[in-house]
Amino acid sequence: MKARLLLYMGMTAALFARTAGAGPWSIEPRLGVSADFSTNPVLREFDSKAEAHIAGLMDLPVRYDVDSLDVLLRPSARISDSRGYSSLASDYEHLDANAQINNELGATTVQAGLARDSSLYYAGSLANGIGVRRDSAATGVSWSRSVAERAQTQVDASWSRVRYDEPASFNYLVNYRYLSAGPSFSYAATERDTIKILANAGQYQSLDGITESRSGNVQLGVSRQLSEIWTLSASAGHSRSKNSEKIYVGPFLLGALTSTQDGTVYSATVTRQGERFSLIGGASRTLQPTGFAYLSRQDSFNLNATYARSERWDFAVTAAWAKAVNPDVGGRGAVLRGRESTVRYLNSQLTANWHWTPQWIVSFHATRITDKYGPPAASGASTGFGLDLSRQFLRTEF
Repeated sequence: MKARLLLYMGMTAALFARTAGAGPWSIEPRLGVSADFSTNPVLREFDSKAEAHIAGLMDLPVRYDVDSLDVLLRPSARISDSRGYSSLASDYEHLDANAQINNELGATTVQAGLARDSSLYYAGSLANGIGVRRDSAATGVSWSRSVAERAQTQVDASWSRVRYDEPASFNYLVNYRYLSAGPSFSYAATERDTIKILANAGQYQSLDGITESRSGNVQLGVSRQLSEIWTLSASAGHSRSKNSEKIYVGPFLLGALTSTQDGTVYSATVTRQGERFSLIGGASRTLQPTGFAYLSRQDSFNLNATYARSERWDFAVTAAWAKAVNPDVGGRGAVLRGRESTVRYLNSQLTANWHWTPQWIVSFHATRITDKYGPPAASGASTGFGLDLSRQFLRTEF
């Protein structure tokens, strides 16, 4: 079924690529094949097993551009010879949509997405090395408006729902929904400096209705143009979360246990945008929705660097390190009160792209993934190598 779907999408993309004409609709498909080898794709501590896979890759961005309206519909997929969703080499199917309306005073953006993939893509080994199918749906709205020559206000709202294929008694991951919203205000104090005030409130709830987190934070931020190519943005503030867990004995509800979590949240990003070398580095502390009973406190550092050596060769380095403090859950999904588990996760990748022709691209990449979690203390690691061959079709209007 998946193979037929990929073949159909490929034939459709090729048909669009041959279509002549002009109009507000356009397509810029990308199709490819990937071969990869990983020493431990399920991130097990013991009895690790190396695997090699081959997969088809598809990316079909369809755009509609007219006047002040921009619409993007983007299906993408990885269809491999592996079965199930228990490893980093699992299939994925994504459908993303984005619409933006611009005017003289601001813009309104609406986003939505559906996805089916492996929990390991998002949670690493937060489930102690167990990967399962992850089905998610998300939508969001952003509205921005200039209220003065130097001042701008923005309101963001988002909703998401995540379901896992196995019950919490098996993988410790809990199905959940998350709703968040908040305003922000920015003021350009000088040509180089912008001051921001940000606020956000969120509600995290397990779909079985047993656990819930209500959180809010307020931050003060600043953005500075250090030079023509360097930019620094930073924000910091206070966050508070109130957690509750319903207690049942058989079918009878005895009450709810509550707790609070206070702390500092922050975010800092430095950006270098040059003609050949670009870099983005960041650090943050946030309360994130995950597959656990409450929100998880996450510290993260990330680095992305690209270098274009010539018209044919370009290189990329990416690294992401995260430390997540999660509530422990028992065998039936109940929270173990007063206990927490800590996960440290590192994902790094080196990529070299050779532009064989303007449309054909050959990519070589090497990855290293490590994680440590506990208690009890455990760890897993995987080294991988891959080779991708893809065809980037020219943008075609129809």
